[in-house]
Amino acid sequence: MAVVRRARLRDFRGHEHAHAELGAGLTVLHGPNGAGKTNLLEALYFGCTGRSCRTSADRELVRFDAAALRVELDVTTTDGDHTLAVGYERGGDKRLTADGAPVERLLDVGFRPLVVVFLPDRLELIKGAPALRRAHVDQLVAGLWPARTGPRRAYAQALAQRNALLGRVRSGSAGPGTLDVWDLELGRHALELRATRQAALDLVSAPFAQIAAELGLPGDAALGYRPRSRADTPEQFAAELAERRSSDVERGFTGHGPHRDELQISRD
Repeated sequence: MAVVRRARLRDFRGHEHAHAELGAGLTVLHGPNGAGKTNLLEALYFGCTGRSCRTSADRELVRFDAAALRVELDVTTTDGDHTLAVGYERGGDKRLTADGAPVERLLDVGFRPLVVVFLPDRLELIKGAPALRRAHVDQLVAGLWPARTGPRRAYAQALAQRNALLGRVRSGSAGPGTLDVWDLELGRHALELRATRQAALDLVSAPFAQIAAELGLPGDAALGYRPRSRADTPEQFAAELAERRSSDVERGFTGHGPHRDELQISRD
């Protein structure tokens, strides 16, 4: 288990310089509106993941009139103390380091704390489109098992290739039979992606139900994953795609697979 004990900010949002010590248990941050509470939470997320939980434009994070920002986190784990740091220069590249060594992604750092930020707009996770829930579970997989992010990337690449080929079939520049190879390739990655998602949900389902009960939610709360495919092998998945091939060609995109799966929260 990894826990952030200390955060140091420089020119992040409205903070020119800030230093925060976090307790071993629950830390409550309070203060008047505009004091920078949410900015500090965002900085903690930024330091753990290398990205903001509020914007995709890193330039918005740099304090007005400043040229660059830096966030450093001191992390304590079962094997000792570590440091994560993220630096960003306005209009330049982002620099990520773990214990002083450059890294390409903080998600691949073994001692990185897992972090979730729940802001009011995160209610969209429950009320919004299924794509938001799928993305959230995929982020959970990446946080739990960084090495298992491969199937999602491979599936996305195969899906893009198949969709491009569907466009060529639709225009008459390729025959329908050219889809056979990509149907099988998509099936292989689809089953791997489905399995990693299910494993993540299996891991958090019991704690989710317990916390929901402790919060006093009525009924028995449960997480549900409803894959569109019932295939057990890549060949069976390819057969499902073959049955839908004419409609896919007509629409120009793939309408069946993990990119359309449902993730639900239910109460009995």
